[in-house]
Amino acid sequence: MSASPENAGPQTLQRKLIVTPRPGGFGAAITGVDLAHMTQGEADAVHQAYLDHQVIVIRDQDLTPDQLVEFSARFGPIGEQENNKFAHPENDRVVILSNEIRPDGTAIGVVDAGDAWHSDSSHHEIPETATILQSIRNTKTGGDTDFCDMYAAYESLPDATKRRIEGRFGVHHVAKTLNPRVVVSTNRPGAKEYYEMQERTRPKVLQPLVRTHEETGRQALFASPRFTITIDGMDDAEAQPLLDELFATIENPAHQYRHKYQDRDVVVWDNRCIVHRATGGYALPDIRRMHRTTVLGKVRPFYRPN
Repeated sequence: MSASPENAGPQTLQRKLIVTPRPGGFGAAITGVDLAHMTQGEADAVHQAYLDHQVIVIRDQDLTPDQLVEFSARFGPIGEQENNKFAHPENDRVVILSNEIRPDGTAIGVVDAGDAWHSDSSHHEIPETATILQSIRNTKTGGDTDFCDMYAAYESLPDATKRRIEGRFGVHHVAKTLNPRVVVSTNRPGAKEYYEMQERTRPKVLQPLVRTHEETGRQALFASPRFTITIDGMDDAEAQPLLDELFATIENPAHQYRHKYQDRDVVVWDNRCIVHRATGGYALPDIRRMHRTTVLGKVRPFYRPN
């Protein structure tokens, strides 16, 4: 059972493994476990903490790319990387996120990943459930990640708004060139051409605006400024103001947690009930490098009334 903010505190779950919930209602830190050599009991405890707290931060981990993939696979099948030119040379299921640029001007990793609120791969018919981010090199300033609790975002909506979106579908697409709420980074070589190609070749995908979490049974708002471009079957004159209202709940500080990375952090979050964004705030020669894996979903997102 998830700890409430009132009684949040350390919980010893297995041997020396300790889960410490944040006092803000979601998110937890885990210490006292080696992710490369977990017992089944420890793995079960980590997974339960992930369901209970939505974002877990596991401290003091040294994982090779292969070990990162092995740990990630405990949450489900590993996703393939869309932009495989940024795959790690030791394991192509790991993507490199970095602002490093080679002498020839090419990027070592994805430069502008996650610069707007989003749930990973919601533009896929079956989105990824978990995202795992390993902190390899941190900048002196900036480089944080913001998270928003989409259970709380949904629960905060007026009843009239809940009725308006119940059973409706948002239209999701990966191309930033289709979305006036986001901009294409000028720091990422070839980004504009990449999104123009996605606009031509990738279909739009419908996702429920209210998503029922298949493991917890809770309802979450499932829309984001990054990928949700309109509402199916609704004129844009009505859809865009409604999306603005939904997105305003994401901007509520009461629903947010900003994670400031420490060396050797491994962060896992649940895309079914979390949106996130990279906050930036750093520039070369200061370098940020992360390794990322994702976990494939098993079912299409759905809405089931309580």
